[in-house]
Amino acid sequence: MQAVALFASTGLSIWAAAIARTRRGVPGGVAFGWMMLAIAWWSFASALHTLIDDYDARVVISKLQYLGVAPIGVLWLLFTTEYSRIAWPAPRLTRLAVWIVPVATLLLTLTNEQHHLVWSSIDEVMTPLGRRLVYHGGTWYWVHASYSYFLVLVGTATLARGLRRFPPPYRRQTALIIAGAIVPWAGNLLYLSRALPVTGLDLTPIAFTVSGACFTWGIYRYRLFRLVPVARDMVVDSMEDGVIVLDAQRRLVDLNAAAERDTGCTAASLGRPIDEVVSWWTEAVDEDRPLTDGQPAIVKVEPGPRYFEVKVSAVRDSERRFVGWLVIVHDISNRRRTEAERWAFERRLQEQQKSESLMVLAGGVAHDFNNLLTGILGNADLLAILSPPESDQRRAAEAIVIGAQRAADLVSKMLAYSGGGRVVAQHVNLDDLVKEMVDLLAASVARHCTLIYNSPGALPLVETDPTQIRQVVLNLIVNAAEAVDDNGVITVETGEELLDRAMLKQMTFGVDVPAGRYIFIDVVDNGSGMDEHTLARMFDPFFSTKDAGRGLGMAAVRGIVRSHRAALRVTSAKGQGTRFRIWFPLGLSIHSTSDASDVTRGQSTPS
Repeated sequence: MQAVALFASTGLSIWAAAIARTRRGVPGGVAFGWMMLAIAWWSFASALHTLIDDYDARVVISKLQYLGVAPIGVLWLLFTTEYSRIAWPAPRLTRLAVWIVPVATLLLTLTNEQHHLVWSSIDEVMTPLGRRLVYHGGTWYWVHASYSYFLVLVGTATLARGLRRFPPPYRRQTALIIAGAIVPWAGNLLYLSRALPVTGLDLTPIAFTVSGACFTWGIYRYRLFRLVPVARDMVVDSMEDGVIVLDAQRRLVDLNAAAERDTGCTAASLGRPIDEVVSWWTEAVDEDRPLTDGQPAIVKVEPGPRYFEVKVSAVRDSERRFVGWLVIVHDISNRRRTEAERWAFERRLQEQQKSESLMVLAGGVAHDFNNLLTGILGNADLLAILSPPESDQRRAAEAIVIGAQRAADLVSKMLAYSGGGRVVAQHVNLDDLVKEMVDLLAASVARHCTLIYNSPGALPLVETDPTQIRQVVLNLIVNAAEAVDDNGVITVETGEELLDRAMLKQMTFGVDVPAGRYIFIDVVDNGSGMDEHTLARMFDPFFSTKDAGRGLGMAAVRGIVRSHRAALRVTSAKGQGTRFRIWFPLGLSIHSTSDASDVTRGQSTPS
């Protein structure tokens, strides 16, 4: 009867090993297969031991039996750690070191007669089941037994830990594996403690019949090694998208390499609630976006920023019972950046088309209006000359001249905006020019704010139109003074800077100017700042946030920047002040554009 049970255990173990061999790509599959073969050999040798009566033959069989006994502890540890996905420290050295005791045990068993370290003595006794050999353990016997029990204890604890963090299907098959491991070692403890009524009876191989039954039941009932298919290592771990598995309580039970990268989680995070280990989880799933709605959530993660598309779906077992959640994390950062760049390009294109249309309109109106003003000013001048000095006719003519000159000033700004104004290029030291303008304006703005100029010292000469640069500085400082409250501060600065293509992409205007060395003018205020709507329209002609403004000052600044092939960047936010910085190129010649008639340059002043 004992032999039949042992042969049955041998068959079941070989069957389990054969099935495990077909799942070699699954974590723990290889170690499990070798462990079942070792159990099969142990059971087969034990069956032969019960059938043969010859003393010497039994001793030889007992020695050969250790081919299966010695490695089982190590194989069990390898299987449980791989199955639970626990990485070994220094894998190569550690995996070699754990085999030292099993190999030494085999060698010492085969040569026991020379040292008696494995069996100190062997007695033959009569029992109700026949003659039995009683093996009395030597020193190394207990070393190997202690070592094997230690490895089995560590492996079993590893699986027990997995029960807490695995979803229900994992838990059922893991519980079967633990039960299959405990039964034979319980039988072995009974044998070692001599607690059995029959002397020399070893129930360990018989108990392995129970183990084989547990493992076989796990393979066919709970699909051991099929819940996590072979494709997981080949497909899931190599996926670019993160894959996260949660149990019904939203605890983390599995994740692939991409998910570790995207979430910062590691194997140590398994078993913990996902909202504790993934910082952006509450943003992806909140009260307004339930898990079951099936719609992906877009999550922004700093630093970066990075953008993830997170989709959550329910996981059900073969009986359609809910067992957990499957989370797919798709990194869409590159797509978002591409969309942002395309949107920015389209916006710049629309702005350029709008600006070109306005420039053409402004230039055409300015030139036509300029021609009309020439006739008006010429006739008004002639009328003023011919009229008596104190006559009403003379005063009326002078009023016409003043009105025409103001109109000419508007024409000049419209021409500057359109880039059609005349540029009189000179080599200018911007430090001296800006300092002169700051000194000129300091008295007028000092009534309610402080104007500060930070001089860098001598700067390389830059080719510009000094009159137009003065107009730019005037407009920027006046606008800043109007934006600050009492006790506000305006800081003006000049300097030299090297611009590369990455910096030029951030410009408000001048994205297409060449990279190189530039001289800049910087005007910063601590006023109320501007919202996005104001920032988008601030350079449009006739747009103004002031009741008395005509909306041509900043439009003229833009035209002057364009005519100088310069770059400009505006940085502002509501309540955070505003910064204007304009870069003028070094080493580039500024060619004069089409000049306007003398009326726009104030040369028709009446006497």
